[in-house]
Amino acid sequence: MLIDESEIEALNDAALRRSGLAQRNLALASKAIDLLHAFASEQAFNKDDDVTVIRLAIRVLNDAGASGKCALAGYYQQALAHIRDIIEVAFLLDLFRRKPDQIRVWREASEKDRKRFFKPVILRETLDKLDGREDKARQEAYSFYSGFGTHVTPHLELISPNSLTQIGPFPSEQIIVLLTYDLTKWLCAATGYAMKSLDPRRISDSGRSMALTKQKLDFALGMTNWLATPQVENSPSE
Repeated sequence: MLIDESEIEALNDAALRRSGLAQRNLALASKAIDLLHAFASEQAFNKDDDVTVIRLAIRVLNDAGASGKCALAGYYQQALAHIRDIIEVAFLLDLFRRKPDQIRVWREASEKDRKRFFKPVILRETLDKLDGREDKARQEAYSFYSGFGTHVTPHLELISPNSLTQIGPFPSEQIIVLLTYDLTKWLCAATGYAMKSLDPRRISDSGRSMALTKQKLDFALGMTNWLATPQVENSPSE
């Protein structure tokens, strides 16, 4: 609308099409988006807790679309900001699939209590305790995307390629391909957590229930294969 990014989008799109790594990442991301869309469209998930999870899933879906659009147009910092939002929602969905009673608590809490008991740092600490882990991986991930995507810091690499001050968006094969991994990783994590709270077997229509179950299993298998595949770029001949 304000800046013509069409040339940048064309160059970045060409880079994505050349990259076997990017294509693998985007194929799985598309499965996640299709799965979220299918479950969000299912009328049987109409209880208050279901609706809460569905709305969070829709937020993740919208974040993924916005991140992809920003990245394609050369707005890489903004793309990371949307991934940071996916991470925050993913952690909340992770808590809800472990402790379903917390869905209602979160939904009905006052703003003061929600900030007190569910703010990001408390949420991360709660999940770490449930896992019995001390590596602070969640904190490191959240801090990384906050530093590069959300908070104003001296880390300006995403708008200053090769230490040059770049005016406006710019194409970058390296950045656009790498972003497909980050987006896919966290989109799929959030999708997997959401699916734990939504059971297709509750759907009375057996045909629809089986179709959603199959789609859910197909995504799970795709994610398992993706995680087992080294993140190595294909050769041009592949």
